[in-house]
Amino acid sequence: MRTSGLSVKLYIFSTIITLIAMLAAPVKSTLAAESDSITQKAQQHLINQYQIINPMSRTVVRVNPLASTLDKRTCNLPISFIHAPGRASRITIKAVCDKPSWAIFITATIEQWQPVAVTSRALSKGTILGDSDIYLKEFDTRRLTSPYFTNPGELIGREIKRAITANQIISPTLVEKKLLIRKGDLVYIEANKGAMLIRMTGTAEQDGALGEQITVINSRSGKKVYGYVKSQGVISVNTQ
Repeated sequence: MRTSGLSVKLYIFSTIITLIAMLAAPVKSTLAAESDSITQKAQQHLINQYQIINPMSRTVVRVNPLASTLDKRTCNLPISFIHAPGRASRITIKAVCDKPSWAIFITATIEQWQPVAVTSRALSKGTILGDSDIYLKEFDTRRLTSPYFTNPGELIGREIKRAITANQIISPTLVEKKLLIRKGDLVYIEANKGAMLIRMTGTAEQDGALGEQITVINSRSGKKVYGYVKSQGVISVNTQ
């Protein structure tokens, strides 16, 4: 009986120690989180801000270090960070504590890396862009001064306005839509009905590039037809 009683006491003692350890763990974790330096907190705040602005980018924030006496400055309340995101790569953020009252200015650099469409080879004026003419290359888009494309699909079928070199970022000023149909053109209207292809003629009511939807007046019925530009002078319509 004595042995049994001793075993029970040891079991109870072991259980109490385990519970104390479990309860202490979150406290330790919380204290560790609260001990983050001011620059670490500022960095995380900036990452959160800029990822909201451009969630598709890989955001990199580099905070310039503070003197250790400033970086570990205590605050009895959560520190507030004041910063209005803009286009600049070099920024300043203000860390503010209300109790005790103090403020620190911190400088940092922001990078936002994203795949951008560039030319895979030198292209002459009048070239119609295809898959093989474009590839994606990662750039820090905050340093780009001209508009750019991130989706190669937006460029397929567009025409180069002037000769450009290989590995050049394709901006909207370098390309234009290649019109395959112009307003007033006589066009073919194609419709698939089962295994049968029906073709009729019509008059285009608007310009159209590859893949764009335009309206055409059916020459036979006089009705307005909506179709997608398939090729030079040809539109495709869906039938029930």
